[in-house]
Amino acid sequence: MKRFLWLGIFLLSASWLFFIPQFTKPDLVVGTAFILLGMLCMIAGTSRAQPIQLDKNYLFLLIALAPVMVIIPFPYNLGPLVLALGLFSSILLSKRKTIQAIPLGVMFSGLVLLVQTMVFPFYKSIVSHGHRIDVISPVVSFMANLLGLHTSTNNGLLFIQTIQQTSPMIITWENLGCYLSLNMFLAALLLFMLLSTKRTILINTVLFLFTATIYAILRFVGMLSLYLTTADLSIFWNPFFMTLGFLPFALLLMKLLPLKDSNNQTIHIPSLRLTKKHLFALLMMFLLVFSFTGVILYQDPGSMKNGRVLIDEYHSEWEDTLRPLDTEWYGLLSTYNYYSWAQWLSYYYHVEKNTDRALTRELLNDYDILILKCPTESYTTPEIESIKQFVENGGGLYLIGDHTNVFGMNTFLNQVSEEFGIRFKTDATYELGTGDLTSYVPERFFAHPVMRHVTQFDFMTSCTLEPTSLYSQVRMENIMIGNRVISEPGTYATENFFRESIASPDSEYGYLLQAAAIKHGNGRVVAFTDSTVFSSFCMFTDGYPSFTLGVMEYLNRTNSFPSSLIIFLCIALVLIIALVVLLRKTKKIKILWMTLFSGLLAVSLCTPLCFYLNGIAYPLPTAQEDYTQISFEQEHSSSTISLRPTTALSDAKNNYGTFFVWTQRVGCIPSLEKTLTDATEKGDIVVIINPTEPFTESKIHLLTSYVEQGGRILLMDSIMNTQSSANDLLGYFGMWIRTNTNDHRLYSDGYQNGNDTSVGNITIPSLSVLGGRQLLYNNQNETYASMTEFINKTTGNIGKLVVIVDSYAFSDAVMGNTFTEPTERQRRIYDTEFFLITEVLKK
Repeated sequence: MKRFLWLGIFLLSASWLFFIPQFTKPDLVVGTAFILLGMLCMIAGTSRAQPIQLDKNYLFLLIALAPVMVIIPFPYNLGPLVLALGLFSSILLSKRKTIQAIPLGVMFSGLVLLVQTMVFPFYKSIVSHGHRIDVISPVVSFMANLLGLHTSTNNGLLFIQTIQQTSPMIITWENLGCYLSLNMFLAALLLFMLLSTKRTILINTVLFLFTATIYAILRFVGMLSLYLTTADLSIFWNPFFMTLGFLPFALLLMKLLPLKDSNNQTIHIPSLRLTKKHLFALLMMFLLVFSFTGVILYQDPGSMKNGRVLIDEYHSEWEDTLRPLDTEWYGLLSTYNYYSWAQWLSYYYHVEKNTDRALTRELLNDYDILILKCPTESYTTPEIESIKQFVENGGGLYLIGDHTNVFGMNTFLNQVSEEFGIRFKTDATYELGTGDLTSYVPERFFAHPVMRHVTQFDFMTSCTLEPTSLYSQVRMENIMIGNRVISEPGTYATENFFRESIASPDSEYGYLLQAAAIKHGNGRVVAFTDSTVFSSFCMFTDGYPSFTLGVMEYLNRTNSFPSSLIIFLCIALVLIIALVVLLRKTKKIKILWMTLFSGLLAVSLCTPLCFYLNGIAYPLPTAQEDYTQISFEQEHSSSTISLRPTTALSDAKNNYGTFFVWTQRVGCIPSLEKTLTDATEKGDIVVIINPTEPFTESKIHLLTSYVEQGGRILLMDSIMNTQSSANDLLGYFGMWIRTNTNDHRLYSDGYQNGNDTSVGNITIPSLSVLGGRQLLYNNQNETYASMTEFINKTTGNIGKLVVIVDSYAFSDAVMGNTFTEPTERQRRIYDTEFFLITEVLKK
């Protein structure tokens, strides 16, 4: 029956393909079904085990499991959850000796899932740093040719020859199915350690690895043949295809390593009695795991610098920061630049721009942060040496590249970045399976300090990064590892360097590195891969402002402990040697329990502690200069504000992206806020567009207090907003929106007698505002915009509520997009927006 353990290992290992978003969105139903089936197989595999009486001391493990189940997010807490379930079932079934296989099988399932979870972050980091396994391409080619394909290799690429064409193919960890193989290997290693003698552990491990390697290559050749027939790249990463592809491997293991039922392969669970030696070992294990977790999660707060920033324009002719975004200059280049980004940074830091000087040591000595963005020409050797020295002495270096090596910018950036162990690749990224733009959502407790205040980051096509060496890979800090991403190599065959296809056999996919940092000497380097997102047309949406400030705060510090990694490795080595000596005669089950107890307790204590300390060390900076912030609330508004390129394909009638960006033309900083509370806390002006959500008493009180304290509100509504809730609010301010029906005379074109004839009237509905001070009106004296003011007698601040009843005029359907060369009619609408902001709301 122990053969069922292999089937259980296979099902548990495959469940992760459906839980984690490596290739597809999670499918919780299928993943849960796999875990349940895997647990049943584990129970069946242990059904002939000798009845056990679990020492109650083992249940102390629940103390360490409880906080981990809360701290670690789903689905990564599945291992602790299942293990805890097994421990509880051992209590409930302690008197039913004939069914002890149930708690035993469940506990082993939990152990398998837990071990796989522990290794997963390292797998994710390693594969994101380098996907290709070029070294085995000759072996794959040899085996493919033996099986009837026609292949050859060159520079690590596998070329498949067919009658129609020759296609390049790369061999990666993903298309070999290494994640599933790794999960099965970890479970098998745990199984060998528990069931096998010391003499057979090594033999079984080597046999498993050899079989897994051969099978992975043969499976890849088989999938390659299927791909040549279907031309569907998803067969390599689709979870169902991958699971089916490894089912024969599990059946092969049942034959090759059958784990026959015999006395020497029965799991013995000794009583848990801890001596002083064991308690000392527990403490050492705790310190080892605690310090190791701390090295990964805790960020050196360093020493704060003065925030003197230099933006290099001398080497860049793209995304410049020089010409202001004003009310006269329109078109693509007016918003496809970094002016708003640089202007906004100047509110927080001392920002200067280099337009005419080479980057020398003398120049850089006057600054704390150097920004190299979108270079379009090469750096000289003396400049590279000056930049390297600048970082070693404690400077912060921010490198901003983009997709496909457009304008050669990644080539030029690599002249500098490779000095620090980072390389920008010449590719473009898309969402795997759909070809859409990608998004990144950081994990709360485990986010890099740069991402601490970012809830979601939307890319507009990035390239990817890779370390230049193994040493760089160890030192590199992963800021953003994108999931469900495909990386398409760039090409010089098209004007914009994009390939026509976004799913080619030489693409990389899965987890890809899109932002990274590295500490070098006393300084720091951050590399980012999507220059478009900081353009004026989208800078203040989709997580970009918080990310920018996070980067700057991270770079505006010198390192306090530049040699901490080496010191930790030495301490860890000493602790490991000491533990081996202390526990060399201790039973394996007891060592496993001690490791789990101390390790889980260390993780559950260290993780929130590091999160707290990083929060104290890396807050968002406070603005050094005042600016007007306009907060567009999303809680009551039914409008959309999106500036992604795909927005043009959607309904522009309800999108107000251009109106949002045009507030920057009159010196304001716009923001999107999910709740009305956030909007009133952050905004000098709050904008509500086409409200449909009812205003509760608490929200009305919030807004009245906001206005009474000097806040400004702009409420925009439309005749097309049939579910409007505006009057719920306006009644408290003595205002009202009403519907008018204006008569218009109708004429016939005289299709019978050739003469135009008056035939009657028709009514056209429109809105107008009652109450308040009239701001905008038509020739019939109907009020289109009105205002109510409140003067705070204590502070002297003037609060305002401004209502305008033709919001449609300010939608993208009328105003155009942010790259539009406006018509005279559109310019007049723009002027109306500028009037409301500069002459009414800001005064």
